[in-house]
Amino acid sequence: MANPLPTPYPTLLRADPLMEAALLTALTEVAVTSPGTAGPSRGAISVAAVNGSPGSLDLPHAGVRFGETHYSASMLKVAAMYAAFELLSSANQIAPFSADAGALFADLHAQFDDPIDAGAPTIAASGLPRRDRLPTYEQVLNPRHLDAGGMLCLFQDTFLANLQRMIINSNNTAAAACIRALGFSWINGALKAGGFFFPPSTSGVWLAGTFAGGLTPVRIPSANDGLVAQATTTFDMANLVAHVLNGTLVNEVSSEQMLAMLRTSASDGPDPSWMDFTRQVNFPFRSFGVTATKVGIGPLKTEQMVASEATIVEHGDTGRRFVVVWQNSFNDKPSLFAMGEVIERTIEHFLFGG
Repeated sequence: MANPLPTPYPTLLRADPLMEAALLTALTEVAVTSPGTAGPSRGAISVAAVNGSPGSLDLPHAGVRFGETHYSASMLKVAAMYAAFELLSSANQIAPFSADAGALFADLHAQFDDPIDAGAPTIAASGLPRRDRLPTYEQVLNPRHLDAGGMLCLFQDTFLANLQRMIINSNNTAAAACIRALGFSWINGALKAGGFFFPPSTSGVWLAGTFAGGLTPVRIPSANDGLVAQATTTFDMANLVAHVLNGTLVNEVSSEQMLAMLRTSASDGPDPSWMDFTRQVNFPFRSFGVTATKVGIGPLKTEQMVASEATIVEHGDTGRRFVVVWQNSFNDKPSLFAMGEVIERTIEHFLFGG
């Protein structure tokens, strides 16, 4: 029986004293220039510098509260995107040995369902019916005949359209369709097996809610909002995004397709990065540009709105790229301005010192 779940991805981020000093200095500066704002003063932050060419396994990182799991709303749609491409890759490990689409779907159910259900014990113990926990392969995959025999899977057209709308437009109905088709057990089993979620501490990247109802959510503890269904640490989300940029999440082709959606989200989506002064009205100039992003915004149980984002930025003068993830900032302009200033000053101090 095939094992559809991935092997753990390496951690690309490493603690770096220079980056840590840069972030600490930036936080101290912004506390003076923007006193009382509820962005950096309460937020969790990860900043990682990309070293040179793709394939680097050594990204200098610094953060604050970066190991805390926080509710982060639509930023967690990145987790569903990752899970979709991981399922496509796993299906294509057995597709060449299936005679036709019917045989392939039967093989997927026979070989994948039990390992997937066992791979996410928290979901299995939640009380959700098994059919609602597992992938509906027929809604995700479009098998095509190979000239040499066997099959090759692509995404179903409707599923792919929903995947793009989920990331680029942050459409909740499209997100719900993708998440239900993938199943909570697959999404969270893939995150756990891939090394992005850690059950003993219930920390890392977690997505077990649809954003639009229809399935009972499965919640874990968070630092900012009690039990939640969409949560992450900045460190683990930054590691996941770094693998996308590195071309090593699932495979190079899948990484490039995921990165393309995040790039389009940044350039044309209705929810641009809060650090992108070129798309946000009356936001301050930054010394970097935003090349890829997925933002999140949603209410805590107190009804206070919080903002988050997972973003790739490029420093204008040097071309150096950085993976930036922050969350749990209040959604007001002073807080968002201050968070952008922290990131800018961190990058400047890291690159130039002083």
